[in-house]
Amino acid sequence: MLQQLNTFSEKTKLRLIELNTIAVGLGAAAKLIQEWHKRFLKRIRPELLSKLPKNESYDLIIDTLFESWKIYNNSRAIILFVVPENEFNIGDQMLIEKGLLSYGNSSLLIKHVTFFDICRYGFLDSKGILYFGDFEVALIYYRSAYDPKHFYHEDIWQAYIMLESSRAIKCPSLRYHLAGMKCFQLALIEKNFLEKIFQGHEQYIDDFQDIIEEMFTIDQAINDPILQQRILDKPKSFYLKQSREGGGNVYCGPLLKEHIDKIIANKESNRYFLMSRIYPPINTSLIRSSRANDNNEFILEKQINGELGIFGSLISQNGTVIYERVGGSLLRSKPATNIEGGIASGQGYIDSVFLV
Repeated sequence: MLQQLNTFSEKTKLRLIELNTIAVGLGAAAKLIQEWHKRFLKRIRPELLSKLPKNESYDLIIDTLFESWKIYNNSRAIILFVVPENEFNIGDQMLIEKGLLSYGNSSLLIKHVTFFDICRYGFLDSKGILYFGDFEVALIYYRSAYDPKHFYHEDIWQAYIMLESSRAIKCPSLRYHLAGMKCFQLALIEKNFLEKIFQGHEQYIDDFQDIIEEMFTIDQAINDPILQQRILDKPKSFYLKQSREGGGNVYCGPLLKEHIDKIIANKESNRYFLMSRIYPPINTSLIRSSRANDNNEFILEKQINGELGIFGSLISQNGTVIYERVGGSLLRSKPATNIEGGIASGQGYIDSVFLV
């Protein structure tokens, strides 16, 4: 869909809501949607084509994965796409595979495997080299392992430990996976922590803190009387989220205090946090829905808002960054009444950025 964000005011600014470091999807689809939007604009308003910024999300993903494979320095080694069982979101993955194979390296082999496939065919040699069957593995690309439901058997845990113990390059490694947890994001609020990260570039700390949304631990909600009163007075002004990634798992509503009490009773305080709710600009747009309305219409007019994601990648070795890149975006638009904006769950729509 095309939308014009024309409700911005001086008080409107970008806010950092979360950092996703594992199984980041729709990078390929985002570029395809923008190409469709370009074709549409070319027909009806060609003078507006310059308003669509170049989207390099797809190129960034395949370039970084291919660069990782090259760094491993074995042209016969393969890439593993580790996927959930009964995976349905294969379109994005197949486009990434197609992009990797388009580099023209005839020796590159990609296999889509589950953890149980790894249990059956994977092993380490004495040097820590990972093999899948007869093939040495250069790169492990996780499109799984972000949800506790993916680890429902002890054998899966053992397979994951084997992958992380290997010399293969991981996307992401366990450390970068943990960096996407919301508990790490809480640390980004602390100036002392930021001074370590921005060492030598302290002039950027204030700008960075200005985009971080207000966040609280459950313990703070228990022990801070002022925060407690805010929760009681305006429960819809907060999001209750789990620390892990994986989509969903967000609550916002009048029963917020009851949800917090239940979390405390179940001794799960360290698994959740509170974030101040943001109210993004609302716009009227047309969406192509997979579900018809009462009039059997699939093109629907909706009040929507958007969630903008910026793609970035890096490759590090022994704590040193050896490759870094930023480029491309994913704009997910959703009905303004929805808290969630997941594409796979049908609550949001892939969109394109339109500059005004």
